[in-house]
Amino acid sequence: MKVYLGLDGGGTKTDAAAVDSQGSVLARFAGGPSNPHGATFDKAVMELDKTIRGLLSSLPHMDIQLEGICLGMSGIDTSEERFLISSAVSRTLAEESGDIPVAVASEGQISLMSALGHEFGVQIISGTGSICYAFAPDGSHWRTGGWGHYLGDEGSGYSIGLSALKAVMRSYDGVQPPTGITGIILEEYGFARITDLKSYIYQPERVKADIAAFAKACLKAASGGDACAIQIVTEEAEALADTAAALLKRLPAKLGSRVVLTGSIFGHSPLFGRTLRDKLLDRFPSLDFVDGTSAPPPSVGAALLARKWFGGPDTENNNDRRK
Repeated sequence: MKVYLGLDGGGTKTDAAAVDSQGSVLARFAGGPSNPHGATFDKAVMELDKTIRGLLSSLPHMDIQLEGICLGMSGIDTSEERFLISSAVSRTLAEESGDIPVAVASEGQISLMSALGHEFGVQIISGTGSICYAFAPDGSHWRTGGWGHYLGDEGSGYSIGLSALKAVMRSYDGVQPPTGITGIILEEYGFARITDLKSYIYQPERVKADIAAFAKACLKAASGGDACAIQIVTEEAEALADTAAALLKRLPAKLGSRVVLTGSIFGHSPLFGRTLRDKLLDRFPSLDFVDGTSAPPPSVGAALLARKWFGGPDTENNNDRRK
């Protein structure tokens, strides 16, 4: 049986899926973070390899012919980065699986494939990080944001989590009023006192995903009506809307008005999504938003892209997408 693999590699986790030649999902598997900008390149490749092997081992016991792999990677933007990642993964698999073609797509392409059935359109992503993409059928593409947690990532889990942590400490100091975020963090992390945050945060093993995890406390507090949390979520959503608006005003009309919203923050915060949509509709009234969080996982979109590019139907004239 011909099998195609797809991975959604992010700063928090790596999801993987396998589909057959008909596009039916055969298995799924989850691994650790594989964004090379959130860890080292070698650790990212190691995690991708481990996740692929875990996915293959979870497939039903039958004669498997692995036809190709699509790696949907957050934070991988240049052709050099795509080549390095795909080559490294190919080498790690070569001894056991032979010469398997490996392509690298953006997180936007795999999410669009999952939500719309093709890899063209406009995408706003808010997960651990944030970015806005647009892809045209002729291979043209545009983006705004996605500059990482030092240079950008507005409206992301990391940015929300960091803002929440700062608000909690400012509240502790009496600089601003008490916030419900404090109690949620104490309960969920088991801290005896909020000052324990300092020793936790400054541990050398802390990574971007650890900070982004605190976004959950902020979103929970916002849903409960906490004024501080609501302000953080609203401001972050508006900041991401500004980033998206900068993209939308550059796009040709042929791309249409559909915009796919995806990522864990959209999935967990109606307030965040509503705020972003309202701000964008004020400037672009014809937009039609698609809830990408209810679509199949992006890893399935990646597997379907592997099928499309490496042997499924409608594969002709798509090699340029892999460049």
